[in-house]
Amino acid sequence: MSVTDVKALEAFLGEARNVIVIGLRKDGRVHATPNWFLWEGGRFYVSTTKGRAKYRVFGDDPRVQLVIDDSTGFRYVVVDGTVEIAEDIDAGLGFFERIRAKHGRGAQSREDLRAEMERDGRVLLVITPTHPPHEWPGVGL
Repeated sequence: MSVTDVKALEAFLGEARNVIVIGLRKDGRVHATPNWFLWEGGRFYVSTTKGRAKYRVFGDDPRVQLVIDDSTGFRYVVVDGTVEIAEDIDAGLGFFERIRAKHGRGAQSREDLRAEMERDGRVLLVITPTHPPHEWPGVGL
């Protein structure tokens, strides 16, 4: 099945939920982690740090698969894509703000947020889907 209602998909992706970000390690094993995300302008944005495995995994191989689901509503979508690692905190600050606000952590000044992102070594995974949303496999959307 694929997504049949793009408006329902947009609403689904706008809800505070996790995305499972899946990549391949150098030895071929899968690396999968739940993350907060933002869907905006035809791309997904995920915050991570330079010390996490995702940074290394996608630095080596930009292919990614995402799974966003709602286990209580029996809805999900699967997205294949490619990752670009954006390391410029100033350029990404608005995305970091919107990711945090979407997930209930938006009460912070830009200066404090920037300092925290710098201290943590934060980067953005900018994920471009391989196919348009109406071609994504999914259920309930």
